[in-house]
Amino acid sequence: MKTVTLLCLVVIANLGATSALAGGSGNHSHGHEATPAKMLETMRDQHADHDHAHDFEAMDDISEDDMHRTIDLLIDIGLVVPTMDSQRGKVAFIEKGCILCHAVNEVGGDVGPSFNASDMVQPMNAFEFAARMWRGAPAMAQMQEDLLGEMIALDGQELADIVAFVHDTDEQKTVSADDIPAEFKELLE
Repeated sequence: MKTVTLLCLVVIANLGATSALAGGSGNHSHGHEATPAKMLETMRDQHADHDHAHDFEAMDDISEDDMHRTIDLLIDIGLVVPTMDSQRGKVAFIEKGCILCHAVNEVGGDVGPSFNASDMVQPMNAFEFAARMWRGAPAMAQMQEDLLGEMIALDGQELADIVAFVHDTDEQKTVSADDIPAEFKELLE
């Protein structure tokens, strides 16, 4: 098999891993077969407008069988993270209440740091973002209890999507004060 960076393989595995880890048979969460070729095509589409380049051509000569074997290995050893979707992240960021304390493009609260994508370190490091959340967890938990009466419950998929959202300038441009639920608007006043 042609030598390919492990990172590219991990990302491709991530595109199809969510359903596989949940006991699926390699079906992508959108209901169609998540073949390596489709995963690679999706990844190319998602990265088409990035300023930095990716060497996707390094993947072209790898057979479907070798790609399946590699993806299966990565899933078996646990080297995957959930897929990241900034549109779902926007919904979770707003509906879960993150926007009460964190603003994007001047929409939202100012209790915590703003999450403007233009201010985020690039390339995105989801683990560093989660580590910063962990370090701030005691204060965040207390504020959530005070504002909402309970801690915000996030699962791994929601966190992955929120990380994608806080790094996506274009998706953040779609956020307006009208998106904030009425019960949260009262808390922001």
